[in-house]
Amino acid sequence: MYRKAGCYIAAVLFLMSAQAVPQARRSTIVAFLHVTVIDGTGTSARPDQTVLVSADRITAVGPSSNVRIPRGARTVESIGRFMIPGLWDAHVHTRYEGIDHFRLLVANGVTSARNMSAPWEYLPKILALREQIAKGERIGPQLLTAGPVLDADLDGFRRTDETVRNPDEGRQEVRRTRREGADFVKVYNLLSRETYFAIAAEAATQGLTFVGHVPFAISVDEASEAGQRSIEHMDAILWSSSTQEEQIRKQAKDYQTVASLVTPKLLFESFSPTKLRALADHLKRKNTAVVPTLSLYRNRFESRRQSSFIASTDRLQYLPQSYVEIWKSQRGRYSEEDAPMQFQQCLTVVRELHRAGVTLLAGTDTGTSYQIPGISLHDELALLVQAGLSPMAALQAATRNPARAFKLADQGTIEKGMRADLVLLDANPLDQIENIRKIRTVVAAGRVFDRQELDAILADIQSSASRWTGTPTR
Repeated sequence: MYRKAGCYIAAVLFLMSAQAVPQARRSTIVAFLHVTVIDGTGTSARPDQTVLVSADRITAVGPSSNVRIPRGARTVESIGRFMIPGLWDAHVHTRYEGIDHFRLLVANGVTSARNMSAPWEYLPKILALREQIAKGERIGPQLLTAGPVLDADLDGFRRTDETVRNPDEGRQEVRRTRREGADFVKVYNLLSRETYFAIAAEAATQGLTFVGHVPFAISVDEASEAGQRSIEHMDAILWSSSTQEEQIRKQAKDYQTVASLVTPKLLFESFSPTKLRALADHLKRKNTAVVPTLSLYRNRFESRRQSSFIASTDRLQYLPQSYVEIWKSQRGRYSEEDAPMQFQQCLTVVRELHRAGVTLLAGTDTGTSYQIPGISLHDELALLVQAGLSPMAALQAATRNPARAFKLADQGTIEKGMRADLVLLDANPLDQIENIRKIRTVVAAGRVFDRQELDAILADIQSSASRWTGTPTR
């Protein structure tokens, strides 16, 4: 995916207005011929298939000898290529000015994303952007979005948060979240027990799911029992798998900041496989999903290495240099010994969660240091395989699983009648998950972007990033 942009000047000129104005479609019906389909259901890859797309729907999938091609359809010869459902990134942050999140996601095969924070002043903007994407007026993925993060941070440490001091304020913010048009509620670290459970109850009353961190005052079991739909990151899972869970959560609450949490060494030494198995059984029984964000934990030490691919020019060329400079200047929370130790423990826990049948969702925390829209999602899938998932299971964590978790019945797999979110690859991701990066064509809600168009989009993003002179969003 990380091709040099210099060879695509003509295509860039063609796409100069692509961010705001859609390109004309050559046909409303597109047929991908003789392709190997990996449909996301878990069944084996099916060679020599034809996939027919009309408007934003898949209208046929079957053996190429059986599928009739309508007159006037655009045909895409796909012998030797592999088609997967469009990818999800289940944990992104899009409010960072100067970063072209939406086009970068699509250019890397991410056709749907869940935006995890939208302070009140940003929420109307992302809702408007979502509408433009849905109308085809702007290139971007399908978007689900939270409103502000609900937390009891009285010091205003996080600008994305809405301070919630008591249960009544919690209920009010949930009602406002529904009224202002957000799709779900996100909870955070410092909520009191009383406020957390009030938010959970009000979310159910308002017909909203609630997701997020597990507050320091709540156990993972309690959060799952209360109906929290997904648990973001691995920290709370690690705490609840420790024989010193109560001490660790109390210490975290007393410090009131993630930066001062208990060391990975203590978590490693107090790890209990028995507690983890019981926790995994509970999460599976209550249908609580986990978004591990393994790439987030890996980046805490990988980005510091002298030859780090995380900090390579190829990746960072799509971001304004001012963001890169901020990331380079940041001090890590963990030592060079602690960060790899925590990452290895995360891999172990993810493997056991998967073995127990817990729903895993691929997410990246894009917006944080060295997390690049789309590119980091490919990293995440590779890390899920490193943790012990099969390539098929890793793909499902970014396709079928999010669609089911978010109750979107018409997407996540390649089947007749489903939403036409597709990625055509030059190599088989079931042989090697890294082949997810070898993208030939992306179809986002029926809108087709071939390799030349994708390269032109990337070149335009790179050019815009190099010229951006704004102030990075904090």
